[in-house]
Amino acid sequence: MNTRNLKCFQIVYEERNLQVAASKLFLSPQGLSKIIKSLEDECGTTLFLRSKEGFIPTESGKVFYEKSKVIVQNLNEMFLSIESIDEREKRFKVGFAAGTIRAIDIPKVRDFMEDNPEILGSWSEYENAKVLDQVLNDEISFGFVVGKPTDSNLVASLVLSIDMVVYVHRDYRFWDNDIVEIKDLRDEKLILMNEKHHIYHDVVNACHLCDYKPNIVATVEEGEAMYKLVKNKIGIGISPRFLEDNDDIRAISLKDAYSWDIYGIYRKDSADKDLASNFLSAVKVK
Repeated sequence: MNTRNLKCFQIVYEERNLQVAASKLFLSPQGLSKIIKSLEDECGTTLFLRSKEGFIPTESGKVFYEKSKVIVQNLNEMFLSIESIDEREKRFKVGFAAGTIRAIDIPKVRDFMEDNPEILGSWSEYENAKVLDQVLNDEISFGFVVGKPTDSNLVASLVLSIDMVVYVHRDYRFWDNDIVEIKDLRDEKLILMNEKHHIYHDVVNACHLCDYKPNIVATVEEGEAMYKLVKNKIGIGISPRFLEDNDDIRAISLKDAYSWDIYGIYRKDSADKDLASNFLSAVKVK
């Protein structure tokens, strides 16, 4: 008897229909029927009455259902507790600011994580400020952030720089330009990375410095969504140079724009500073 078979029994019990239960479990009705029969053989009793109305639980089946729910819940709690302990033992945690996963060399990061099992291989992105605070508060051992932090308690080293560009559709007036300026975008519909991304706030501030409020018609989580909106002429996209040019969309350099700089950071006094230093050396663009 195993948890998989118990779950199969529970679904049949709840659905009262072998075909429906098998569909939910991605099993054939014949295979599911064999599992139920093996449980009945193991228990030495009939758990369901087979009828035209479906699978009707016997009194033994009702008892089995209630007890099996407790067993499965206890097992799930046990596995979660073990998983939690395993994660705590992986003391070296890495944080990613929004957008950085797209830019960094994933194979390098993955290979280093695999070679160092004490690293927790989580790939979630957060706001730039949150990753910075997590490193400063010693909640995580290493962070990828956008822009160089100034805190004296941190080691901060440039990992990668990416040019900032404007993505336009071929039907827009900037199509033939080699370069545009922020001030040229005053009357344009703009598509930006959302507020989680450092670049959103930088673009808004740059527009304000040029004495206008940007007309932001869309904010997106990732580059593919921006690409799709630009392709459908919703507006002009501003982002790091992530996307490839094609016959309908091209990237135009943004004059005097800063580059999108990703830094690797860790605390100088971190207990894992040696591992953090090695990690930084492994992922930096040479």
